[in-house]
Amino acid sequence: MKKTLVTLVATSVLAAFGVNAKTLTLGHAMNLDSAAHAGMVIFADKVKEKSDGDINVKIFPNGMLGSERDQAEQVVTGALDMAKINGSLAESFEPTYKAISIPYLFRDSNHMHTFMRSESAEKLLASSAGKGFVGITLYDSGSRSFYSSKPINTPEDLAGLKIRVPESPTMMEMVRLLGARATPVPFTEVYTALQQGVIDAAENNISSLVEMRHSEVAKYYSMDQHMMTPDLIMISEATWASLNPEQQKIVKEAAIESMEEEIKIWAATDEKNMKIAKESGVTFIDVDTSKFREKVLPMIEDAKQDPTLKYYIDSIEAM
Repeated sequence: MKKTLVTLVATSVLAAFGVNAKTLTLGHAMNLDSAAHAGMVIFADKVKEKSDGDINVKIFPNGMLGSERDQAEQVVTGALDMAKINGSLAESFEPTYKAISIPYLFRDSNHMHTFMRSESAEKLLASSAGKGFVGITLYDSGSRSFYSSKPINTPEDLAGLKIRVPESPTMMEMVRLLGARATPVPFTEVYTALQQGVIDAAENNISSLVEMRHSEVAKYYSMDQHMMTPDLIMISEATWASLNPEQQKIVKEAAIESMEEEIKIWAATDEKNMKIAKESGVTFIDVDTSKFREKVLPMIEDAKQDPTLKYYIDSIEAM
C-alpha cells in the first residue's frame, strides 16, 4: 500500500512540474519547524537552482510516508527516492553506521561537525553501496538526553524503566547497560506512548522534545547528553544510478551546502526550543555525565574489536 501511495504521489508530482523535469521525492518524520526540514528546503532549492529547474525535490514531512523505518525501507527498495532518518536507525541497514551511534564518542558539537566534514564521513556515506542506498550528507541533530515525567539524576534512576529508543541495536545495548529496558517505538508515536504509559521515558534532543510536543507529557529533561549522532540523508541506489554524472554532482553539492546551513539553523533552533521548553514548565537537570559514561564505556572497546568500526572510532577520537 505504501509503495503504491509513493508511486501515485510521484506520478502526480511529475505531472505538476512537467514531463521534462526530473522530480525526486524526499520524506522525513520531523515537523515543519525543525532545523532538519529547513535544511531539506535549502537542499531542494539548491538542487533546483543548480540544475536550472531540470531536477526538483518534493519534500514529504511529518511522517506522511510512514515511520522513519518505513521510509528507509522504501528508499532501499526504490519506492522512495530519498529520506532523512536518525543516524542510529541507519545501523539497521548498514552496520558501519554503528560507529557514530556509540555513546560519548563525540566530545562536543564542534567535534561532531569536524567529523561531518571529513573524508571519514564521506567513506561512511559510501559504506552501504550495494545494499540499496547510499548517503549523500549528514545533518546536525544535537545531543540526545533522557526525558520523563519524573526526574532522572543518576543512572540508578533509570533502573527498570521502559525507555523508547529507535530500532538501533547500539542504542538498545546502551539502555541495557544503564539498567533500563529498551522499547523501540516509531518516532511519530512517542507522544502517545508517553501519555499512555507504554513507555516511562524517551531520549532525544531538546528540539524533538519541543517540536513533537513531548514536553507536554515529559516535564523533566536530564542533560546527560549520552549521544551525538548526526542524521542521515539517504538516496536510493536505483535513483542515484538514474542520474547522470552532472546530476549526481549537483545533488551532492547541494546536499553538502545544505548541511552547512542546517548546522547553523540547528544551533539557533535548539537555543530557541530550550527557552520554549523552560517557559512551558520543563525542568532541565544538570547531571554528572561521568557516571553515565562509565556505565557505557565498554561499548567503545567492544566496537574496536571490529576492524571496520575501529577505523572510524580511531579517526573520530583523533580529530
